[in-house]
Amino acid sequence: MKKLIISFMSLSVIFSVNGQDMNNLVENPSFESIEGKIKRNGAIAAAVGWMSPTRAAADLFSAKIKDGYGTPQNNLGYEEPQDGSNYAGIRAFSYNDKEPRNYISTKLKSTLLKDKKYCVTFYVNLGESSKYASNNIGLNFSKKQYNIDENKSILTSTSIQHKDNPIFNAKFGWEQVCGTYIAEGGEKFLTIGNFYSNGETLNERMKKDKDFVGASVMSAYYFVDNVSVVMVGDESECKCSADEKTPETKFVFSSAPIATEGLEPAQIAQFTTIYYGYGDSEVDLGAQGHLDNILKILLKNNKGKIKITSHLDDNEAFDPE
Repeated sequence: MKKLIISFMSLSVIFSVNGQDMNNLVENPSFESIEGKIKRNGAIAAAVGWMSPTRAAADLFSAKIKDGYGTPQNNLGYEEPQDGSNYAGIRAFSYNDKEPRNYISTKLKSTLLKDKKYCVTFYVNLGESSKYASNNIGLNFSKKQYNIDENKSILTSTSIQHKDNPIFNAKFGWEQVCGTYIAEGGEKFLTIGNFYSNGETLNERMKKDKDFVGASVMSAYYFVDNVSVVMVGDESECKCSADEKTPETKFVFSSAPIATEGLEPAQIAQFTTIYYGYGDSEVDLGAQGHLDNILKILLKNNKGKIKITSHLDDNEAFDPE
């Protein structure tokens, strides 16, 4: 047999207003409430309150789906939801616009009030299937709902984006987009996506993740979760992770083949990777299932050998005991 790689790592901690806060003006902020079935791509309208404002409908992923558009494993990658058990998916960039962009949009519970301040947050993660990563992922507030019956990019103002507007190239872990918005008054809708032209958008070509065995997409495809809009009295009340100096998290990530049928035992082990959170030794249910697969392989191949490799964070000491 080949090897199972197990690594230890830490990522940025996420400080935010809770997406389920009663003061959140976003209905169904983590896409948990679903009406209808998710059978294929473009199913965002099944999430109560959400829709796509262009013909290129965004995707919806749910833990209730076993294949294709499930969580944490799906056709676009592997990611535990940032909140709850579901998340959305959008295409923010494709080279020469070969694939149309997606957007997600919803009507706020109440209209924004003129000159009032609102703390806005949402989270994105680059799907392992992505051949590209990009910047310019943001949120737009509008008084009217965008409704474009074409596969067309929405080029308009960005109300909220990350203060550094980086290229979001992390394929594991959620990155927070956060900021304070001062309302013009009368805004009723929010839309999330890339509102810049391709010429104004920075992009980065990504190497294929060796642990991802699905098909690649020629675009920057992002999972989106936990959208929050909360009125605040002062900007200091809006806590954004980008403002923190020494963040740490308990985030746990793992990846493995979506389907093991037809794969050799060594291949299953080779493509199985598990990361533990900072200072933690627990694994989530998804990772436990991957370890169970390795155990079954060992029981069936009792003469096989397996190598476990561990990596520590810089500030963690190794204790062989």
